[in-house]
Amino acid sequence: MLTFIEAISLAGDRAKQNDDACGAYGDRAWVIDGATDLHDTPLTGWASDASWIASTANAQFNGSEGLNLPLLVHETSVVASQAFQNAVGMRTFERWQSPIASLLIIEDLDGEIAGLDLGDCRVFALDADGDAHVVGGPGDAGDNESKLAARQTDAHKPLLQRTQTIDTLRRIRASINRPGGEHWTFGLDPACADHARTWSLELKRPAHLLLMTDGFAALTDRYSAYGPGDLVQAALTRGLQELGRELRQIEAADAGGAKHPRFKASDDATALLMRLS
Repeated sequence: MLTFIEAISLAGDRAKQNDDACGAYGDRAWVIDGATDLHDTPLTGWASDASWIASTANAQFNGSEGLNLPLLVHETSVVASQAFQNAVGMRTFERWQSPIASLLIIEDLDGEIAGLDLGDCRVFALDADGDAHVVGGPGDAGDNESKLAARQTDAHKPLLQRTQTIDTLRRIRASINRPGGEHWTFGLDPACADHARTWSLELKRPAHLLLMTDGFAALTDRYSAYGPGDLVQAALTRGLQELGRELRQIEAADAGGAKHPRFKASDDATALLMRLS
């Protein structure tokens, strides 16, 4: 049985919307990370198209029954695609403007944890023997972003005003979710479900699982403040709110990105702590 313990979702910029979402229903739990818009005016009429696609997927996952995880993602993409077309109408848009999101979803199924992920969300698990398990990724996504961010020459400007950086990010975004391509996320093409990573975990119970968007997993993957098992244990003993404060303190001390190059001083950071009994 999966039981909800605690959740946190911090906006990277308190003046803007949070593009993350998370939830738990029955024996399933998930986190969703809408990819930051690279255009000024959202096509959906929401505060951002990233928040729109995260909320759309979240609504579909809530109350979902009778569908295995790949089929659930497929059907959710169909719903999102239809809703997006209704919102956009006859307006044209560039491929890089199509909203996408990373997501990770787990379920307690036949005595083991079954999971699916697309993009860079992560789950760390700590079982009854104290053994740590890591799934999702890729784990080096933060390193790759840091290398790209370190080449910025105008990092002092707001993101959408960094012409060279935005051009590069738009080219990368346009290359995602293409037939025959290597990089897939959740998006408006239902074929994304066919490219999702599926996996299973056999955990000695009681166990605990910490589902995270990359903004929260940065405590391990970018800032090396904790190992995976240590982070789950800290969530249990200190709580997610305290870890959220620690995350923002690390980022505030390196707001310019000199130590940890990145595109935003702080990213949206979401975590969901579940108990498996």
